[in-house]
Amino acid sequence: MERNEIEKIIPHRPPFLWIDRVEELEPGIHCVAWLSVDAENPIFAGHFPARPILPGVLMIEAVAQTAAVMMGSATAGATMDSALLAAVHRFKFFKPVAPGVELRIETTKLTQAGAMACIEGTVSVLGEKVASGELSVVSDGKAHPQDKVIQCCKD
Repeated sequence: MERNEIEKIIPHRPPFLWIDRVEELEPGIHCVAWLSVDAENPIFAGHFPARPILPGVLMIEAVAQTAAVMMGSATAGATMDSALLAAVHRFKFFKPVAPGVELRIETTKLTQAGAMACIEGTVSVLGEKVASGELSVVSDGKAHPQDKVIQCCKD
């Protein structure tokens, strides 16, 4: 799946679209996406000029966008707000990511309760895990403020 197809499922657009293409997709179950980390991205002018590093929060965003494609593609007539980030659980960063590499972003749905789903995400570079954690997402923006975010962290 190329960028134009991704943009039919999620509302993100450059400069805040953090996946370039989808390599594997099992709608609602599993997704593998890729991002080329462009050395010319202005974010590296400030993070950090002497040693550019991709901010961890942007890797979390890439996982969330991959999850949104995964969950949104499972909905007949998927809408642009088909999966919204509800919570970030125990995300860990194992190695800094420098510009000029390609990220492999993998998501798998662990559990679902109504409109809420728990997603496991892993980010790797050349087969080496650089970040991983879990996200809770809400499908179609249907959760209400009183709804609980489902517990999905492994204890």
